Amino acid sequence: MIILTGFEGLILKQINYKESSKILYIYTPEGLISLLVHGAKKLSSPFLRATESLNFIRGYYTGKGLKTLADAEIIQDYQSIKNDLNKFTYVSHLMELLASFAESEYDHKKLYDFVIRLLDKISDASAYIRYIYMFELKFLYMLGISPNFKNCVECSSTDNLRFSVKSGGFCCEKHFPAADKIYSDEAISIISKLFYHDLNQPLEVIINQSIGKEIRLILDDYYL
Repeated sequence: MIILTGFEGLILKQINYKESSKILYIYTPEGLISLLVHGAKKLSSPFLRATESLNFIRGYYTGKGLKTLADAEIIQDYQSIKNDLNKFTYVSHLMELLASFAESEYDHKKLYDFVIRLLDKISDASAYIRYIYMFELKFLYMLGISPNFKNCVECSSTDNLRFSVKSGGFCCEKHFPAADKIYSDEAISIISKLFYHDLNQPLEVIINQSIGKEIRLILDDYYL
């Protein structure tokens, strides 16, 4: 008797397996699962289109060890993202980041729901870079290493604060690390707004090119 297990999830990435098959890495409300898809690369495969990366799918799988895809349907293919090379490149970066930490212990259901809603926003937006930054910032919270934007991380002071990557948040003049980078108030203000933003509300944040470059450096430094 074959037991079918239902699932829904987002295909983060895939790798080739033998001559015509592949393994999908799918992020679900329960976390990351990997599914073998027999003959997925054949033109005659019923799974040829459904198993593209970045597809949001629903289906069934069998097995307990290396699970095998038995059936799948596309809920959303995010074609508008795939058709835009720059947008797809940025989103692929997010999917790779998510896949790299998907086995960490955090609230996968909460993150999963956020990712799906964020992709819907990115799909429709022309100014989508701010949503990329938003994901990276909120993901830090899920990993348990989110920045402190409230007060000095050392003494809780709220006076004369500057952001320090080394310290993980705001520092007062007394506790700001010597020789640490000093970032612009505008970049830190935008980062803070993105970190606390509720996706149910309109996002009224404008990021020009120079501030965008600075935010990119801050995020890269923080992740490193």
